[in-house]
Amino acid sequence: LAALQVETRTLAMLHGLLRQLHATCARLAAGARAFPGNVQETAGHVRHGMEGVQASLSHAHSLDDLSGLVLAQSRERVMRAQLSIDELLEYVGQHAPLPWLVGPFAPALVEYPEDVPVEMAKWEGCVTAG
Repeated sequence: LAALQVETRTLAMLHGLLRQLHATCARLAAGARAFPGNVQETAGHVRHGMEGVQASLSHAHSLDDLSGLVLAQSRERVMRAQLSIDELLEYVGQHAPLPWLVGPFAPALVEYPEDVPVEMAKWEGCVTAG
């Protein structure tokens, strides 16, 4: 009985993670529309690969429904997606304007004009660029 409960909870977590992953990849692909075609294409490949993982794994009603081949293919798709996301992050890090990247995390850089003094004591210990 305990093993069945663990399996049921594991599958529920898997299905939840797959839903979150699908939603995240859809947002990634939608957000990539502001970037050049090759970046959009990479984001589309990530989304498509994760849709394949979701299709392969989401219909499992027990762990026995997941063959070694399905798990191996899913793992390969996730690894390729991770490499593509790393490429996307590198591109964004190199080509996006700094205020777009830091946004609300660095209000002193974004919200205050240069001639307005900023209380730097609250930023003590933060790493600055430049």
